[in-house]
Amino acid sequence: MTAPTPQRCLAAADQLLRGAGALGATAVTAGWWPRACACLIRIALEGGIDAYWQQVKPAVAACRQGRAKQLMLRGRLGPGADTARRVAFAWATLSAAAHHHCYELAPTAAELRRLHTEVAALLTHLQRPPGHARAGSAEI
Repeated sequence: MTAPTPQRCLAAADQLLRGAGALGATAVTAGWWPRACACLIRIALEGGIDAYWQQVKPAVAACRQGRAKQLMLRGRLGPGADTARRVAFAWATLSAAAHHHCYELAPTAAELRRLHTEVAALLTHLQRPPGHARAGSAEI
């Protein structure tokens, strides 16, 4: 079995956000859809990071530690790279949103939509060929 692509994960998260999720009414009414949506978005981000490293440096893609790949991304893009900072923030926010804590509310649909949009933009940045950056930009 192969892992779902980042685009398929984002599409499934989008369906949950639109209320047409494949989990059924019981999961939605039970209140688990926000955490499931956060998990899907995070999996998409992690898949995009893996795809980036597979293209740029396959040895890093083979690393099992996702946090290490993020730290190496920061090193690869340089200290002024906004994309690496945005990836780290999105991943940390999605990780917190995906875990159930009895003292915290689940993320709202608006928060998840913002994260969905941010991860989609980050995936676009990470899919650019290495060395391809906008003029005057420190991004990928």
